[in-house]
Amino acid sequence: MLNKELLIQQIKTSKDFFDMAEQMKLEVETFYKTFEDSPNKHSAWGHHYFCKEDGSVLEYNPSAPHHHICPICKKVYSSSLLDDVWIYLYRNEAALTILKAAVLYKITDKKKYLDIVVSLASFYILSFEKFELHNKEGLFFDSLDTMKWGCGRIMPQNLNECIFFIRIFTGLEVVKDELPKDFMEFIRKKFCRQFYDLLNPQINKIHNISCWMNSALGVIGLFAGDEKLIHFAFEGQFNINRQLKEGVTEDGFWYEGSIHYNFFTLEGILYLALFAKNYKKEFEELNTVEKMLVSAYNYAFSNQQLPNPNDGWPNINLKSYSYIYSVGTEVFGYESKVGEILAQILASNYERGEVPLSKPYYFHNRLSLEQFILLPDFVYDVEVVPNRTSMDFEKSNYALLKNGKIDVFYKYGHHGPSHAHPDKMTIEVIFGKETLTKDLSNSGYGSIICNQWHRITASHNTVVIDGMNHTSVEPGIKLSFTNSSCDAKVEHVYEDVGFRRKIQLLSDGFYDEFEVKSGRERNYDFIFHVESDLDMNMDTTFETSKNSSLGYTENGYAYFKDIIKLIPLKGSEELILYWKLGGLKLASSMNIIDTEVFLAKSPANPVTDLRTSIILRRKAKHTTYQMEWKILNV
Repeated sequence: MLNKELLIQQIKTSKDFFDMAEQMKLEVETFYKTFEDSPNKHSAWGHHYFCKEDGSVLEYNPSAPHHHICPICKKVYSSSLLDDVWIYLYRNEAALTILKAAVLYKITDKKKYLDIVVSLASFYILSFEKFELHNKEGLFFDSLDTMKWGCGRIMPQNLNECIFFIRIFTGLEVVKDELPKDFMEFIRKKFCRQFYDLLNPQINKIHNISCWMNSALGVIGLFAGDEKLIHFAFEGQFNINRQLKEGVTEDGFWYEGSIHYNFFTLEGILYLALFAKNYKKEFEELNTVEKMLVSAYNYAFSNQQLPNPNDGWPNINLKSYSYIYSVGTEVFGYESKVGEILAQILASNYERGEVPLSKPYYFHNRLSLEQFILLPDFVYDVEVVPNRTSMDFEKSNYALLKNGKIDVFYKYGHHGPSHAHPDKMTIEVIFGKETLTKDLSNSGYGSIICNQWHRITASHNTVVIDGMNHTSVEPGIKLSFTNSSCDAKVEHVYEDVGFRRKIQLLSDGFYDEFEVKSGRERNYDFIFHVESDLDMNMDTTFETSKNSSLGYTENGYAYFKDIIKLIPLKGSEELILYWKLGGLKLASSMNIIDTEVFLAKSPANPVTDLRTSIILRRKAKHTTYQMEWKILNV
């Protein structure tokens, strides 16, 4: 798992590796010097740790357990709930400290680092059953017999418990030969059974959390040589192979329809694959894991930014998950397709998008701990070749169109309600390296903004009927796909409403045709959010009426601000708006027959960032919206 000689050599020759090792020494020693924890302290769900004003994750300060500040608006929060979330974050840091200390021991031979590993790990492992059973809803239970699904002990839920212990046992694996015999004996004879008893009754469905639970049991089982845990993880009723067979679409995506959850699920599975490789354990569905990594790369825009529908985190790109590709490269090999993809990701010149919770460890947001440990001699001095291949992901209800200038991601269906947003027929668009429109994903689930805006139809690029959210979570139907177009439909977005949308790439833009049919006359709002402001210096063919109203206040409409109604010149059938996007000048034209046209400001993620929203309102049973975007300065 760790090649000591290669890593030491890289630390001697690479400034990043040297500086990262020195920073890790400081962090490990500082954390351990003041380490204090107790089974009497309870952890709480990380998704509560978000600002109520703007949706930003709060700043975690390991030396300030009662002081929680928003990095954007600087508001300081104080509550017992947030103090308990701080404990969850603190314990995550403890797990990472164990892993970092194990690596430092291997490269320095200094026993103080091994002592830190044993001291921290034994505290949590030896006292495991002293921590009270509880779940993220804040409910506490006297025994395993009375607990509800989702319980953890040290962490707020079973999912976080698994992440926590996978990190700890990865650290223990690094120094396994030097661990005290009595500690190893306790793990084999007691902890394995304690951990199994907690998770066994909770693995009861195909889900990303079940994958993490199987992975944690498999990792610990392989480490300890516990055949019961190994058998359960690989061959139990809802084992990891079944999870992959039934939970991954034929296109290679996790069924829940979120690219973050796709990678998040892969993270746990890849650690299991890493341990399986080290212990020569057969992993039946390993090819599926590799396919998922390759499909995720093909799913990205040409600039490696990721389309982002459904639950997840905002502003993510392939570098956000380079640590996962690092583990994948160790599993599948430097010369594998996964290794080739990692080289392309690391060599690309853009800033890594960070995720806020269960954060992986990066040095200066560039060098991951996984790359440091597993791939110290990995070479990525390669020519970056943008992936400009259009992709038809029909079994996942996605299409990605690319022509070298414009990329359009099109999501036309769902695979059930888990982590879904009501966003049938939404699109995301990239012009060159500039984002014209994107999905916001969401802030933490405990944030009011998440449910009042990010998980609402009106925050997406689609049609809203009578101010109400979409109700369907069923798949869509692809009608046709070419390298430059995709046509798809959904029968029942609402009970009696069907959609059909066709996207056609042009040499200098794209054409968007959106058809809506209802069993009766309804109010239709076609909404399109733009990461740009209007260029008011260009000639326009309309007058404006400020202080207008959209008439709705529920389902996200209260978040539209500075609403302006555009009044086109009499007899106009087409409206053209001009925009500046980075160094580009754009024109958007739209059919406005029998249409009310509104412009508004709406929140992005965080909500302090604003977008320009176009709302085209019609009252009809059957109508077709037509919009075309073009680059003017080609």
